[in-house]
Amino acid sequence: MMVLIFLYNLVALPIIFLLSIIFSIFNTKIRKGLIGRFNSFSALKSFPTNKFSQIYWFHCASFGEYQQVETLIEQIKKRDQGIGIITSFFSSSGFENVNDRNIDMKIYLPFDFIFSSFKALRTIKPSKIFFTSSDFWPSFLFAANQLNITTVLTSARYRKSYNIFLKMFNKIFCVSDNDYHQIKKNISNDEIYKIGNPRYDRILNNLENVEYKLDSSRKDEVNILIFASMWDEDNKMIFEKFINSPLVNHFEKVIIVPHEVTNSYLNYYCSVLKDNDFSFKKINQYQNFNKFEEKYIIINKVGFLSKLYAQSTVAYVGGGFSKSGIHNIIEPAAASNPVIFGANFMNSNESDAEGLIDVLGGFSVDSYEIFTEKINWLLDKNNYNNSSKNCKSFVAENSGATKEILQKLYE
Repeated sequence: MMVLIFLYNLVALPIIFLLSIIFSIFNTKIRKGLIGRFNSFSALKSFPTNKFSQIYWFHCASFGEYQQVETLIEQIKKRDQGIGIITSFFSSSGFENVNDRNIDMKIYLPFDFIFSSFKALRTIKPSKIFFTSSDFWPSFLFAANQLNITTVLTSARYRKSYNIFLKMFNKIFCVSDNDYHQIKKNISNDEIYKIGNPRYDRILNNLENVEYKLDSSRKDEVNILIFASMWDEDNKMIFEKFINSPLVNHFEKVIIVPHEVTNSYLNYYCSVLKDNDFSFKKINQYQNFNKFEEKYIIINKVGFLSKLYAQSTVAYVGGGFSKSGIHNIIEPAAASNPVIFGANFMNSNESDAEGLIDVLGGFSVDSYEIFTEKINWLLDKNNYNNSSKNCKSFVAENSGATKEILQKLYE
């Protein structure tokens, strides 16, 4: 391990660091992350460690990964306000969009050089460090092990290439049975548990507080389709063909949510809808869109997509025709929406997709023809009702991970 860490710091990291500086000239996100990492040490030095009895450090790659530990952070704080919570992020999507009163400080993860990792951890002296899913940073983990800091991995998934990192965790909480058995088979550790994904708890909790909900008894009476987290590839493969097909006549309203709210995306949707003489309305705040006369609703503000699923009946979630893979499909499923998505779901949402497919709540499509086939199948009310109920049940049956993690942490 020492040799690998030495080579990583001597060869790989300097190259990554240099490339980051070069690319930051042209890429705003990379530039923000780079500047943020330079500022992390001053933030850590000013953190009032004496104010807290213990410090827990959570690291999340992005906003999506943070959502997997949000309820865990909330319950830890509820249990003991004396615990200070530091949350670090790799991407700007997490750092800029997470605003949680339970977090005492958020930062970009410092540069992963061995000296900077030791410096950061010796400054803060956390008693526990939590990683989520698979955003592993070798020097940071190595330093934590050397300083005898308890390391915890939540929402763990197994890949053979992860073995070297999985060995560096004291406690591992797995998402699925397969992940659990594979990790148990390859890693010698008595504290490996199968508990599911804490994100399910967050999603169900948030759904309880949604103001505008389509009554569950009306789910089979109306057809409202939401195109969520749409990429260029989804637009070309699915959306453009859909609005030029007879399928549109089966839906009372169509909600459109781009994966990034930019002028480019907004202009694209407005242009396409105008060319087809469709009425549409742009909204930038959460509201009851069923009161609008317009059939097409374009969302031009981030932050309330999960709430929109409570007003829809069927969801198409984008990303599955891009290299990045599908976005969150559990949020629409929790709101009883059967979910359709592209064929690339081999990312952090893989187990969610496979689980929903198994219960006929999720449908992977690799062409517009298959998309049409699935929509027509769901237009049958018996099929729809079964699929809708299966979605809700799947999420409910896989919830409860937060409680189990807390029990294992404090045993």
